[in-house]
Amino acid sequence: MKTVAPLKLIGMLALTTVMATGCRFDGANSLPLPGNSVGSGAYTVTIELRDVQNLVGNSIVKADNVTVGTVTTIAVKNSIAVVTADIDDQVELPRNVTAQLAQTSVLGAQYLELTSPTGPGGEGEKLQDGDSIALTSSSQYPATEQVLAALSLVLNGSGLQQVRTIMTELNDAVGGNEDAVNRSFGRIETFVSGLDQQREDIVRAIDSLDQFSYELALQKDTLGSGIEAIQPALAVLDEQKTQLVTMLDSVGNLGDRAAEVLSSSQEDLTANLHSLGPVLTQLAAAGEDLPESLLVGLTYPFPVTAVEKGFRGDYANLFLTLDLSAEAIQTKVVGSFPVKDLVPMSNRAVNPLIAPTEPSAPTGTDNTNGGR
Repeated sequence: MKTVAPLKLIGMLALTTVMATGCRFDGANSLPLPGNSVGSGAYTVTIELRDVQNLVGNSIVKADNVTVGTVTTIAVKNSIAVVTADIDDQVELPRNVTAQLAQTSVLGAQYLELTSPTGPGGEGEKLQDGDSIALTSSSQYPATEQVLAALSLVLNGSGLQQVRTIMTELNDAVGGNEDAVNRSFGRIETFVSGLDQQREDIVRAIDSLDQFSYELALQKDTLGSGIEAIQPALAVLDEQKTQLVTMLDSVGNLGDRAAEVLSSSQEDLTANLHSLGPVLTQLAAAGEDLPESLLVGLTYPFPVTAVEKGFRGDYANLFLTLDLSAEAIQTKVVGSFPVKDLVPMSNRAVNPLIAPTEPSAPTGTDNTNGGR
């Protein structure tokens, strides 16, 4: 009779176990350990935790310091750890039970501890298959690194305390805001992508700022002189601060009064502007006639330009064309008198030398020598 080798026997047992668990193998922790599984009857519950730390499959579940179940799977859903555990159906727990992630010792294995509430409300509906312990009803004891950080603070005040503080503050800040943190990661990615697209513009802006700083450095002495020169002006402004404030207040009061005047005379001002419209229209239509008429208005009949040419100090320039020809006298001088005035003049003879000094004779009197 042949004996089966021990290795073959172990392989057959492992294969049988895998087939019995649904033909799925998730590593050694997915295999139930001897003495670490519940009895034939069990119900499944899920526990939500913020951090499972070093909790693994096949970890034990305790209630009142008694092992009542086993952790089967650990998954992540919406940045929250979801632990699935099988609880012995002989153990009755209230539905408002709380869960804590605990540790057997400082360097020991971690496990889940289920605690029933005490006092009023401790008794109620029982925990059933498929129930879930919400995130608000779960917590965890200090992790090993937190304990070591506290110990290092006690011993020598090392930097582990700062690490503990940072981790604690991060946990407090992120706790309950997992969805917002996930969304912020997307926004950060968009922001970083935008920065990457604008990288050339950012580099050009930095180069321009560097050039601007270089120019400022070159003009350092000039800027210093300008600052020193402006100090007296600033001192004067400081001395006259009260007057400036008073002036600004007065300007503000003037503005208020002007606003009141304009508001009260708005209709009259509008009417005056409408009445002024036709006048301005006619002035525009006059064009250059008005300014040209001013050249003659004050020095009529001569234009202003003739003054500086006609008057030279104490004398005046005069240009005269005099025509004393017989034809000119007959046609231009004598011809300019009316006929009714020429007829009496032609019937009398006068002495041209004394005629201007003698009184005029009445009409019809004979002033000739023959009549004397």
